[in-house]
Amino acid sequence: MSLLLPLLRRFRWRMPLALLLGAAGALAGLSVIALVNRLIAGTAAPDAPTLALIALLLAAVFGCGFAAQAILTALGHRVVCEMRTGTVKRLLDTDVERLEAIGVPALYATLTKDITAVGQAFNRLPFVFCNAVLVLGGFAYLAWLSWQLVLLSAAVIGLGVAVAYGWVSAMRRLMIEVRETDDRLFAGYRGAVEGRNELALNAARKRVFHRHDVTAAAERARATETRADRYWVMSLSWTALVILGLIAGIFAAGAALGLPREHTAGFVLVLMFLRMPLNDLVGTLPILLSGTVALAKVEALRLEPHRADFGPGPGGLAALHPVLPVRGALLSLSGVVHDHPAQGDEPGFHLGPVDLTVEAGETLFIVGGNGGGKSTLLTLLAGLRRPTAGTIRLAGLEVTEERRGWHREQVSAVFSAPHLFERLVGPGGRLDEELARAFLRRLRLDRKVTLDGDRLSDIRLSQGQRKRLALLSAVVEERPILLLDEWAADQDPVFRRFFYEELLPELKRGGRTIVAVSHDDRYFHVADRVLRCDAGVLTPWSPATAWSDPAETPPRPARAVP
Repeated sequence: MSLLLPLLRRFRWRMPLALLLGAAGALAGLSVIALVNRLIAGTAAPDAPTLALIALLLAAVFGCGFAAQAILTALGHRVVCEMRTGTVKRLLDTDVERLEAIGVPALYATLTKDITAVGQAFNRLPFVFCNAVLVLGGFAYLAWLSWQLVLLSAAVIGLGVAVAYGWVSAMRRLMIEVRETDDRLFAGYRGAVEGRNELALNAARKRVFHRHDVTAAAERARATETRADRYWVMSLSWTALVILGLIAGIFAAGAALGLPREHTAGFVLVLMFLRMPLNDLVGTLPILLSGTVALAKVEALRLEPHRADFGPGPGGLAALHPVLPVRGALLSLSGVVHDHPAQGDEPGFHLGPVDLTVEAGETLFIVGGNGGGKSTLLTLLAGLRRPTAGTIRLAGLEVTEERRGWHREQVSAVFSAPHLFERLVGPGGRLDEELARAFLRRLRLDRKVTLDGDRLSDIRLSQGQRKRLALLSAVVEERPILLLDEWAADQDPVFRRFFYEELLPELKRGGRTIVAVSHDDRYFHVADRVLRCDAGVLTPWSPATAWSDPAETPPRPARAVP
């Protein structure tokens, strides 16, 4: 309930008001039943005052019920809205490593299905409350009519609830199983969307994917949901059986106890009235159970606690840190180790120990075979991952947990599969539009993409052009450290040469420190240093040892900087 309680505290005056109105409406409804019972028994006359009182009570039933449910349903929709925005904010504040451990399908399932399920359950609460007041008030009135028959009714209904409790528990266990299947379904949805090109080219792959990754999960969900629904239908049927059997037994019990026939008839009338709220309570169980399972799933993600600000945290306050140097050591790693734990059948990966110092204003290239640890090294340099051992220093200060936010604020990056946002963001959220337009022209995209304030007109471009826009997004942030992960791999030969021989030197002259993963050996002369990262080990690069990997081709003649 840690997700809901802070939201409910903000609207604490509305909740008691709505519950009070709901209770008043329920009591007014019971009063109507009591008057009708008196009319049947002949203890009240159907005169004008009595009929006027019934009309007034009916108006109270409608008015109070409508007001209570309107307040609570509006509050429910507000809670869902703030749960959505709050959960996304918590996700944004959660470390990359934790999000990767959770997995994309589970995150999408939470943001879509879980929050919706919690909202649906919350929106049912006003009806649950009103029905509960009706049932409790109804049994209080029944006790006034005949305490003997109420004891009999309570015993029978209690026995019925005890029997149904096992079915409800089984239904909840099955709903938890259904929710676990949802993650597999969302993985299938993601594969169908993101793998559309590969699937369109291969009918056999499409058939195998649909059978194993979609149909199998969907069939398991269907079978489990069907079993859960059977328990629910059994509970509904059992409730109807218990109430109708109780009504039949009341007449026999009333005669055996010698109770007046009008008392027994009034008792049965109230029981018939209570049958509807009892059925509604049982019918709401699947929604409430789904909501509790979904809420538990959201909290099980262990996202960062919600905080209102969007800053990098206490470690991001510039006043606590020095200005970065324009020469000398800028970013250093000392004995840094990072371990990827093994997952299932996939082996783990070990990087390091790494000892590296990046000078301010330096252009550093990192080369090496696939899976050698280059991208992992970049994420360590960016502050996105924590080293398993060793220390990282920025401007001579050790990057502790308190300084991690400040570290990240100094870095812009374009990773191998960048995500494009429609809006460009400059320092402090203020965009230098002149800089953005000028660099857009340098990227030769000004005829394809325009800027409307900070908004890009189109991001649905080819992969190479998307990477150019990602570089634009990084450059307009105006941060001193720029990390590039195989940026030129998707560029045509002409623009690739332009990037290495003109754009990179231009960015370097602008004061940026650049660390780039590259396989373009003909442009290694652009770098101040070239290092090789293979099998998690960082070593100096040289032409004599660079091409020991048979998967790589010998370089064309180029001047390499050791």
